[in-house]
Amino acid sequence: MKRKLLPLLAATVVISPLFAQKTKPITGYAITAPQKGQTGWKEVRLVDITTGDELRPIYRSADQVEILNARTGRPVVKKESNSNNASTRKVVNLDDELDGKDRTPGMDGNRNTQVLSIDAVQLKRLKENGLTNLAMAKKEWKSFYDKPFGTNSAACAYDRKHERLYYTPMNINQLRYIDLKSKTARIYYFEDELFGFVTGLGDVDNQIPRMVIASDGNGYALSNDANHLIRFTTDKNATITDLGALTDDANNANYSVHNHAGYGGDMIADASGNLYLVTGNRNVFKISIASRVATYQGTIKGLPQGFTTNGAMVEEGSKVIVCSSQSTVGYYRFDLVSMQAEKISSSESVFNASDLANGNLAFEKAKKDKKDKRRQEVVDEPKTQETDIAVQQQQQQSAQPEMISKYNISVYPNPVTTGAFKLQFTDQPSGKYQVQFLDINGQLISKKDFTIHNHRQVEEFRLPAFVTKGTYLVKVISESNKISYAEKINVE
Repeated sequence: MKRKLLPLLAATVVISPLFAQKTKPITGYAITAPQKGQTGWKEVRLVDITTGDELRPIYRSADQVEILNARTGRPVVKKESNSNNASTRKVVNLDDELDGKDRTPGMDGNRNTQVLSIDAVQLKRLKENGLTNLAMAKKEWKSFYDKPFGTNSAACAYDRKHERLYYTPMNINQLRYIDLKSKTARIYYFEDELFGFVTGLGDVDNQIPRMVIASDGNGYALSNDANHLIRFTTDKNATITDLGALTDDANNANYSVHNHAGYGGDMIADASGNLYLVTGNRNVFKISIASRVATYQGTIKGLPQGFTTNGAMVEEGSKVIVCSSQSTVGYYRFDLVSMQAEKISSSESVFNASDLANGNLAFEKAKKDKKDKRRQEVVDEPKTQETDIAVQQQQQQSAQPEMISKYNISVYPNPVTTGAFKLQFTDQPSGKYQVQFLDINGQLISKKDFTIHNHRQVEEFRLPAFVTKGTYLVKVISESNKISYAEKINVE
């Protein structure tokens, strides 16, 4: 009996290492042409990054899919059959039409942002092109507007929470998504809702080739010229808001986020509320969502000649995978710190793609490790006895809907529903203090300096207009840079 077992044991010794070498495949959603090496970005497939092969098709241009309205769930009415509606009216005075009534302030309340009705934008196009009838402005779109990828697309973002793949055609100002959960092929359009400012097939500046879902759960898309950072929420009552133009950091020197040579590319997001733009010519910019300032990080090194960086997705940590719309030689990974690239795919030919997407965030694991060590610790902050007490009291917090008090400091109301909250200080030492408003990962969003000089004092803190619903941190720091208060606060 023992002799019979020996060959089996020997086989186990040989086979076991093979199983141990198995690793989870690296996958991503790619916008491609029908075949490797072709152009025309109208198909979507899930690809294995390490082999360059298709794992499964997501959308083929020859497929018959159900097209539904994202708001109502009803079938989309084709534009060709709807050309005699009220929008084809004659325009008598375009200046009057554009004078405010079709223009509304940004939905986030920011004076620098703007949400335009679809009619207002079309009227603006008419004025620029010398036309007088809206039907004429729509004519060039009619032949391809209704098709899911009627024009090429170079921007998609994977929404892991809702199992959707958001995208936008490059020459159609519309947000769309593929429902990945549906057993039958379904694509949803946000009909008659402006998403971008493309005025025609040749308007390269306003085309949108970059899109990602950020750590706040919202989607962000960026035009080629970086003059329109568009935010879209992914909840039931989705909103679309143009946040405005990006601004170059003062230290960017000759590297501008608005440089025409850097058009194309893609965006990724990190776990701290930042975006990263990988331009088509290999430059990388870190973008603060809060300030919309783009800071040049460096240029990717080690890519083969002629390899344009058109799609990007996070592998893990600081590792980012890029693809080219022009080259089929392989997929490459580069490091956000060193900017050095290396080939990751093993095959000699992969699908060239206009975009890549997955649900990973850069530096996500590192952030989770820090949160496990201390829930409210901010990176590089000196540890003090006062900090330890604040954390201990925060962990012992019991739910109180209106007011929470520690260290004779109170914040209310909590949750915040009016765009502002108040802090009440009782018997605090006189002196200078600073209130800091941070995201849940400790990234500073806004701050306010003030001086305490009364036995009881109340200070109001107004939230920045771009702040969305979610959980945030409020900290109060004394002049000696010690935390005297740290608390979670919910914004609704």
